[in-house]
Amino acid sequence: MAILNTAIRGAQIEDATISGVHLLSTNSPTDGYVLTWNGTSEQFEWSTIGSMEANEVPFGDINGSNTTYTLANTPSSGTVMVFLNGLLQEEGAGNDYTIAGDTITMETAPLVGDILLSTYLTDQGLGGGGGASGLENVVEDTSPQLGGDLDLNEFYIELTPGPASDDTGSGLMSSVTVDTNSSGIGSPLYMAADGHYDDADADAAATMPCTVLALEAGTGTKKVLHHGYMRNDGWNWTPGALLYVSTTAGSLTATAPAGSGDQVQVVGYATHADRIFFSPDLSTAEVA
Repeated sequence: MAILNTAIRGAQIEDATISGVHLLSTNSPTDGYVLTWNGTSEQFEWSTIGSMEANEVPFGDINGSNTTYTLANTPSSGTVMVFLNGLLQEEGAGNDYTIAGDTITMETAPLVGDILLSTYLTDQGLGGGGGASGLENVVEDTSPQLGGDLDLNEFYIELTPGPASDDTGSGLMSSVTVDTNSSGIGSPLYMAADGHYDDADADAAATMPCTVLALEAGTGTKKVLHHGYMRNDGWNWTPGALLYVSTTAGSLTATAPAGSGDQVQVVGYATHADRIFFSPDLSTAEVA
């Protein structure tokens, strides 16, 4: 029987059949990466195995009474090793400790002078599959969540000045309760006394100032834009023009209200015939 002796290296793994299993490497390897199986795409991919935190001192007092300690990161499941005075502790209810998220709870409080250490892997870099950093595929997660504060590390959050589609935006948004919305997407709204949002109207101080733009039509729980770019193909602005809340409820205008008692509020400026940058000035001026 002939023995197959073929070297398969790095990016050379592209498309082969091994014992009836279809093998496809979806990306090229990088130093330190390993070949892993992605059960969702049913393909192999090169990825990191996570960052190791070795001999970390968990946060918490060692005073003979405290049993709760916090790790600097949330560990990957099943990778935690806890050592007390050099002895490996056994995880599980009724054993030496339990762990939930980044919190270790010791069954017996360590004594003053004891040494508590932990070694574990984090999930950072696991299962990305898209390239050199697992974060490149965050676009596939439609509702990603952070496990803590996001440190920008002297970088920026980049907004999209020209959203590609009608009725879309790029900026800071939230989901709130909208009670009235006359104009649909792009309607300026103000917060009423009940904490809900209604049509902003420059006719009266009671319906001002505008604080958000509607990102969805209708009422109920809706997305609104607090600050950023917005596109609406029904607009026809002059680029650079300042924009105001109109005396027509739920509308914007490039002409400052001029009637007696009208409220004047700049809420942004036009960047294109159908695009604006929304950055509301929360102060208003009343026309005499």
